[in-house]
Amino acid sequence: MKVGMLYSLTGALADMEKSILDGALAAVHEVNRDGGIHGEPMTFAVFDDRSEVASTARGIDHLCREESVDVIVGGYTSASRVAMRPAVHANRTLLMYPTYFEGEESDPRVFYCGASPNQYMVDYLGWIARTLGRRIYVVGSDYIYPRVLGESIDRMGEHWGVETVGSWYAPLGETSFGSVLADIGRKNPSVVVCNLVGRESTTSFYTQFHQAGHTADSLPIAATVTTAIDLAHMPAEVSDGHYMVGTYFSRIESEHNAAYRRSLLDIRGQERTHAAQVGAYNAVHALALAAEQSPSLDPDDLAEALLRVRFDGNPEGLPFYFRSNHYSAHPSYVGRASGGDYEVIAEFPPRLPEPWWEGRVPLTSFS
Repeated sequence: MKVGMLYSLTGALADMEKSILDGALAAVHEVNRDGGIHGEPMTFAVFDDRSEVASTARGIDHLCREESVDVIVGGYTSASRVAMRPAVHANRTLLMYPTYFEGEESDPRVFYCGASPNQYMVDYLGWIARTLGRRIYVVGSDYIYPRVLGESIDRMGEHWGVETVGSWYAPLGETSFGSVLADIGRKNPSVVVCNLVGRESTTSFYTQFHQAGHTADSLPIAATVTTAIDLAHMPAEVSDGHYMVGTYFSRIESEHNAAYRRSLLDIRGQERTHAAQVGAYNAVHALALAAEQSPSLDPDDLAEALLRVRFDGNPEGLPFYFRSNHYSAHPSYVGRASGGDYEVIAEFPPRLPEPWWEGRVPLTSFS
């Protein structure tokens, strides 16, 4: 089996996407260390889309036609996933998308290795309402995931008594947040939900937020995208005490997570871990298990086999497997930033995935 890896190795998203690639390549190493697939090594080819959504379809074409890969593991932003899908179909391949995302999609050639919103946002919003406050200001990058997640907060808000008092969306890469900070001051929220994507935007917002006099005690940030990779670029006094939701944090105490972190450090020299990186790791292991069971590497055969396998080494804390709709199973946690990483302060039971935005139907998974 040859796997195509499509990530941004240069440009604005490179820090995050290189770290996701680390998770995928650590898994390739483990698969080969344990004997490969039917005794043959798993191989790979990498394409750098340079943080340009317009380059992702060209990357699929290159990997499939020039590198002759059997399947793609790649993508980070939802915009990149959406741009890839026509090329995935045109090349009759499969895409293993590693990142938690906004749902609202089902594709027979895409396997969603990250969580859908009902698996993390439902419990997180309830926790925010009970713990941090019910007056929410939403800040996000201006593309699919943050917009849809902002809409989900509006839709779920009534259930929890939450009011969205303001929202603001910035272009990817935005670094000037004076206007939104002034608006936050006027609206007086009790918590800021941050859906900003990319190191430049995230670091700039947290820094300017701190410089404006806000602290985690006076006005906490509850993020959905600010990973340990982002925290590494902020002073502790800027990030400490703020919150993040995730299906994985590095400080989860389990044998599988300890093994994953050792492997990632030994193989890739990477100390920083996060949920999307784990999604890529799980994707590669699931592919290896499926290839062992599948009668061939034809995409249709491989897709059927992927629905039958379970990867027990998932660092998140429960076995990784796909449902019939190609969504996957996940727990969720709340982390509090401390010294450049997150300490786990809350854990929620796993929820089965629901692409619940289909048809704009109301959530059915409230507890």
